[in-house]
Amino acid sequence: MSDGKGEGDLLVADIGGTNARFALARAVDGGFDISPPSVFLTADYPTMEVALRTFLKEAGAPRLSGVAACAAGPLEGEGPSARISMTNCPWNVSVENLGSVTGVAHPRLINDFSALALSLPALREEELHAVGPALTPVPRAPKGVLGAGTGLGASALVFGAHEEIALPGEGGHTDLAAGNAREAEILSRLQARFGHVSVERVLSGPGIVTLYTALAEIEGKPVPSLTPPDITARARTREDALAVEAIELFCGWLGAVAGNLALTLGARGGIYIGGGVVPGWVSRGDGLFNEEIFRLRFEAKGRFSAWLAAVPVFVILRSDAALLGLARIARAEP
Repeated sequence: MSDGKGEGDLLVADIGGTNARFALARAVDGGFDISPPSVFLTADYPTMEVALRTFLKEAGAPRLSGVAACAAGPLEGEGPSARISMTNCPWNVSVENLGSVTGVAHPRLINDFSALALSLPALREEELHAVGPALTPVPRAPKGVLGAGTGLGASALVFGAHEEIALPGEGGHTDLAAGNAREAEILSRLQARFGHVSVERVLSGPGIVTLYTALAEIEGKPVPSLTPPDITARARTREDALAVEAIELFCGWLGAVAGNLALTLGARGGIYIGGGVVPGWVSRGDGLFNEEIFRLRFEAKGRFSAWLAAVPVFVILRSDAALLGLARIARAEP
């Protein structure tokens, strides 16, 4: 783990399917000062390199002492050959291209949810929102991370003798399972439409539209052309029963998936929810995230319900948490 020291700024980049966030960071007082990120729509730039050059030019061509980037997709290769072909964006992000644009010899590249996992030890209490009872994480026990945005990401943080290790994964592409008759009806319809139905098929921004559409078709109602914000707005005012049900289904299914992750990892250190969807709902404070339904499904695991009842769940409120995780590993030397 780098302490972030060295001359010049640290470049940190969080590249998602819809938005790419670039920022500069410096080590201060045992932590990091991270500039407000510049947000670029990935659809507006043909490649990561073009967007990054634009950011560096607008930032005044800063002198860099380290670079760390994360992107939404599986990491392939190691060291100088590491690269990520993004799942929900045509960009390819590589250590080679990061180095060629920035001039830094040894950029770091990791999965986006690995970066989020690395932020967990540095998050303050006020940057976390407890879901359900205020439970205390078991020290140095595994921590699970997941979150919905353009897709659904998942990772974990485990602790070695002298280091923290973020485990990359693609949990958003595991099979979606039904937990009750209504979910089974929806899942059957989605399987007929898509074949394989992954978790992120419903637990993502686009997944909210998928859920709403399936419900409308099941009820024999017209399917209007709605965006995720349209549906959440209708659910918030409770003017549309299908929108309300879609969001409640989302919360329940997310709880079930989070409970599966906790069991798989033995995550007595807690489950942490990031991404663009749920933290945004919680920050608004309007009750759109149904914590009761989430927690009920999180714990509904038969003989292990009592075990899960002791596992804390937190929503990450810090919007630049992934950048914080990147700042903790950015360095000029491997």
